[in-house]
Amino acid sequence: MKKLFFVLCAMNAVLCGQAQEAERKFAHDNYVKYSTLATTVKDAEKEASIKKYREGFNKKPYRYEQLAKEMKKTSEECLALLGADGQFTDLASQEKRIVDEKILLDKGELQREVVAPVVSEAINRLWKIADGYRLGKMKEKEALVDKFYKAIIRYGNLEKGRNNAAPRFHDSCFLIPTAAVNIYFSLLKQMDEVEAAKSKNSLQNDACVMLKELALQCWTQPLRNDATDNNVVQIERFRNHVWWVGGNALAYRSLLPTAFMYKSIPMIDLLSEVCQRGISQASQATYNESFWIEGFTADGAGWGHGKQSLIWGYPIDGGNNALNMLVILKGSPWEKKLTQENKETLINFFRGGSWYHYKGNELPCLDRYSSVYGRGSGTIPSLGLANSVMKDWKTSFTASEQKEIEQFMQEANAKAINMSQFDAGIYSGTRWFFNNDDLMKKNQDYHIMVNMASSRCDGVESAPSFADCYNFFNNDGMTFFQRNGTEYRKIYGGWDVTASPGVTAREGMEKIKPVTNWRGYNSKYNFAGAATSGTANAVAGFIFEKVNGSERDDVNDKGTNKGENESIYGVQAHKAYFMQGDYLIALGAGVNNLRPELEGTIRTTIDQTAKENEVVVLENGSWQKVKPGVQSFFDNGQPVWVKQQDKFAYTVLPQYSRTAYYTCETKATDWIKMNNQNKTVKDLPASVDILRLWIDHGQQVKNDTYGYVVYCGKDNPATELPFVVLQNDTQVQAVKSLDGNVCQAVFYNGNTALNQQGVSISVSDPCIVQIELKNNEYVASVQDPQMNAALKRITVSFNNKSFVFEMPQGKLVGKPVVQKLNF
Repeated sequence: MKKLFFVLCAMNAVLCGQAQEAERKFAHDNYVKYSTLATTVKDAEKEASIKKYREGFNKKPYRYEQLAKEMKKTSEECLALLGADGQFTDLASQEKRIVDEKILLDKGELQREVVAPVVSEAINRLWKIADGYRLGKMKEKEALVDKFYKAIIRYGNLEKGRNNAAPRFHDSCFLIPTAAVNIYFSLLKQMDEVEAAKSKNSLQNDACVMLKELALQCWTQPLRNDATDNNVVQIERFRNHVWWVGGNALAYRSLLPTAFMYKSIPMIDLLSEVCQRGISQASQATYNESFWIEGFTADGAGWGHGKQSLIWGYPIDGGNNALNMLVILKGSPWEKKLTQENKETLINFFRGGSWYHYKGNELPCLDRYSSVYGRGSGTIPSLGLANSVMKDWKTSFTASEQKEIEQFMQEANAKAINMSQFDAGIYSGTRWFFNNDDLMKKNQDYHIMVNMASSRCDGVESAPSFADCYNFFNNDGMTFFQRNGTEYRKIYGGWDVTASPGVTAREGMEKIKPVTNWRGYNSKYNFAGAATSGTANAVAGFIFEKVNGSERDDVNDKGTNKGENESIYGVQAHKAYFMQGDYLIALGAGVNNLRPELEGTIRTTIDQTAKENEVVVLENGSWQKVKPGVQSFFDNGQPVWVKQQDKFAYTVLPQYSRTAYYTCETKATDWIKMNNQNKTVKDLPASVDILRLWIDHGQQVKNDTYGYVVYCGKDNPATELPFVVLQNDTQVQAVKSLDGNVCQAVFYNGNTALNQQGVSISVSDPCIVQIELKNNEYVASVQDPQMNAALKRITVSFNNKSFVFEMPQGKLVGKPVVQKLNF
């Protein structure tokens, strides 16, 4: 087998001349190491099971959909393109460029942009040929000829020679190993002969080794540059690194068939453990102890690519594939039962995830494809996970749990998840997602999301080459109001991202450009939280000043954003949100322009939504159709209500908002500018109708404020606002209902008191407080917005009596505490 290093020298001396033998030796040494490891553990029962699984992978290829997706040519067409030397004739010029420009030595993106596509195309063609043989469409003498085996060695050697310091995501660890392991199992009869030393075909023998080396890359690539690179068959290989947890660990790597390819009991033992332990919950407070640093989160949502709220991608993919592998291993020596933690995690995710989907639509700006027109509609993505659970694991759950999951599936298929018999805060009402800085309100009439920022969470990634280009403001207090779930996605082609709803930012989308940022943007401050008992009322607040998440030392891929787009930075604000019944009150204090020399005014956008219906304004006691152009929110010095029929109504609070405007506009779209995947989307709207409302702070902004109200009821807002603002500054932001039944406050510092208009509340620590009068009893919700694991209790004094609130510990740090106040 050692002669494999020299096979290509005879076939293609030029490629070997690129001095990449160290990389090839690394791959071969790994093959020898893990082949040897597989022989060190003996277990007759497991060995017999391995034989059956190998036969199974021959009959049913793993991730077979990749072949249909990536390869449109027939087996015969692929074989016809193959020259006698094992080179695909139509790929010759690309190979020549790789040689002439010595791209295998490159440490940058050329590896991914030039080499990976050539190898991926070639290896998928070889899989197509092998699959044609497996299916009986091609005879052995026709398909498994010398040039076929030469091609495996040729393109395998090209792949192995890639610089390990260059990017090796995604082809080297996902696509190429999947093709390689499936070629191997398509040729199982021949591969068994090689491994039994019965094959006299040297090319076939060398091709077998090459396929094993390529398949092993799903375990070895990309390098982590830590101790696990020296031993990938250990539990730590699948922990504490974005490439090796969640979906990136289990969903896209062909780990299991490769383990059976190597007949490795240690590999299969490890995978069964990883799959079971991966169905668990991560949280900031237990970040270093959690099995995975992303995936399902304790608040019921999920993380992907770090602490990004990418709930519908990596968490589901990781969880689904963990379950799928465990299903594959059922009835074998590696069979596992679902633990109590596994079951609690899944149900918690079904409940929490339901808040991120409304009336058949995914909430926008929580993934990197929100700007793709028409994307995000359909049944909730977690439905597939629920189907899998009930199909393969139903008896693991109690009768009541089964009933809940089955009802969830029924309502998910109907695209109306209400689960009305459950307590408020579980499936509807209000809910604080403490691991993701998201406050949600959901009922059958409307949905509100407030997406805040802190130093504890990452923003949403941008990647102009294939994903959204402008995810720059998603976590800056972005506030969405929806009745049908499509109010924003349908207008992204004409959106001004610097006028994102709820966001205080410097105007001017023309000043910013797309960049790649794998960690997005968040706030420099560790302060974001919300208090709610789960009913219609909730209060939230955070301290905002944008920072670039990719600039942290622990980020492995910095992207292309350093020093770019200075206009998105330098804005500071204390932002609070108060939900009382059908009203949302938004307050801002301490609004500062830290870079006043930069062009552009600072504005707080109230909404930028699809104009679907007539927009009217309340003037002189009656609703009138709005005038064209930009209009002031003030009529004779008094604020007006602006309403889109059958949608939402808006006004401003004059004591905090001095200059505010609204307009209905038709904007030309540039969908491809927002996400180049729109190139393949048909019937893109050339223009969109938008209702935009905002508060103008000017350019020289120092310690400014704002206040606005959004009414979500189906009727008209009350003539008199049913609440009063108690305080709005950088110490306290507070609102109470006129009837005194609801009092809400954000305390930015400890040992702080609120004494306004008959309300007296003091707190021992920074916190968010909501006090409700329900059935003649006071119920208080208290939350720690700094998620301080060392903070065990908070004392709140109300009406001259002190109450102690024990803070949740462990993975639940940051969850609101709700308790009755006994006077």
